[in-house]
Amino acid sequence: MSSDGKHNTSLANETGRNSKVTLPDFDSLRDMAKNNPEELERLRLALCNKVINKAPSHAKQRLRGLMFQINARRKLAKTNMDACVEISSMMNDSLKRMQAMLKDLRSMQAESIVLSTKQYKGSTNAQPLADILPFKRT
Repeated sequence: MSSDGKHNTSLANETGRNSKVTLPDFDSLRDMAKNNPEELERLRLALCNKVINKAPSHAKQRLRGLMFQINARRKLAKTNMDACVEISSMMNDSLKRMQAMLKDLRSMQAESIVLSTKQYKGSTNAQPLADILPFKRT
């Protein structure tokens, strides 16, 4: 909100091109949600576009695609809560895929270490570098 108590629509109308678009405080967002949902939606789009525009060039297309998917799920949802559940499910699915990829990577790393160790041991004469002395119990 500006100092006169009105929301600054000029910032939200800039679909992310203006780096001055910032996230208002909670009370302002709550007021916008109750009294001016269209303005809140413009602000949401402006902030999303700001993030996309500041992203590295290799990530921009993926982020735009993700934003498209989120917007589509929001439009198809019957209620705001349905939209929230759908988007949360998307995020959970993405995290599960990332977790599976990390697990696969750890398995491949472990296998690589085992294989390289076997190759190393196979390429030497396997002579101990020191005498191994057993502990004597007293």
